[in-house]
Amino acid sequence: MSAVAAVQANHFEAWQQVISNAFVPLQASATRQGRFRARIRSNHIGAMHLSEISAAPHRVSRTSKLIRSADAGQLKVSLQVRGNAVVCQDGRETVLAPGDFALYDTGRPYTLSFDESFRSVVLMFPRELLRLRPNDLADLRARRFDGQRGTGRLVRSLVQELCVREDAAGSRSGLLICDAVLDVLSAAVEEGVEPAALRGDLLGRLRSFVEQHLSDPELGPETIAAENHISVRYLHKLFSADGVPVSGWIRARRLERCRRDLADPELAELPVSAIAGRWGLPNAAHFSKLFKATFGVSPREYRSAHLGG
Repeated sequence: MSAVAAVQANHFEAWQQVISNAFVPLQASATRQGRFRARIRSNHIGAMHLSEISAAPHRVSRTSKLIRSADAGQLKVSLQVRGNAVVCQDGRETVLAPGDFALYDTGRPYTLSFDESFRSVVLMFPRELLRLRPNDLADLRARRFDGQRGTGRLVRSLVQELCVREDAAGSRSGLLICDAVLDVLSAAVEEGVEPAALRGDLLGRLRSFVEQHLSDPELGPETIAAENHISVRYLHKLFSADGVPVSGWIRARRLERCRRDLADPELAELPVSAIAGRWGLPNAAHFSKLFKATFGVSPREYRSAHLGG
C-alpha cells in the first residue's frame, strides 16, 4: 500500500486530522492516559478506499454536526484483525472480535470504541456500489457479520488479499478483486437482512440461551452479551423494549422452574434448597424471599399445598 501515515503518542490531535483526511471528518478521543501510538496505511483502488489501521485504545465519533458539514455519501466496512471493537449506530451496538466485520454509514452518527490496542482494515465506498433493496440498510448498520464462515469468510479473504497486493491500485487484477469484494459483500449482507423480525429473532435467541443456562449461578448480562457477540448496553435495550429487564427475566424463569419442580411428585424427596440450587439460586434464604414475594407463599407451603403435605 501507499500513503503511509504514522502518529506517535504526543500527537493525538494529529491522529484526528489524519483519519479525517483519510475517511470523512471525525472526532477522536483517548480512552486511556499515557502514550498514544497509531499508524494507518491507505490506498485507493477504483472507487474503493482501503485502509489498514494499527492503534492504541481510543474512541472515534462521527457526529451530526460533522455530517451536516460534509456528508460524503459513503459506506464503511470495518474488518477486525486484532483486538476487539464496539460499533454503535442508530441505537444498535455490536462487539467485533477478530475475524468479524460490520457495516456503517458515514451519513449517520456513529462511534467506534477500542478498549485495547487493535488492528483493523476499513473499506470505504459510495453507497450505490452496494446493491441493496430500499430500507435494507437500516437493518444492516452496526450489524456483526462473521468473517470465519460462509459468505463472510469470502469477504474477509478477498479483503486480506487486497491488503497484501502491493500493485492493487494500478493493476487490472486489483480492480477485479475489488469488484469481487463488493459482489461478495452484497451477497453477505443480503443473507443478513431480516427486516421486520430482526430484533424479535435476536431476542428469541437470547431468551433461548438464558433458558439453556439457568442452572449457572453466574449467568448474567455480561455473560449473555459476550456469548452472543453484542454489547451489554444493547442487551439491556432489547429486553427493556419488551418490557422486562434482562435480570428480571432471568429471575422470573428461574422461579418458574423452581415452582414447577416443587409441584412435581417425582422430586418430592429433593430438599427445597437443592431445587433452588439446580436452577442457579444457591442462597436458600434469598430464594425463599423471592419465591414468597412472587407467588405469595413460601416454597415449603407451595410444595405442601400441591403434594398434599
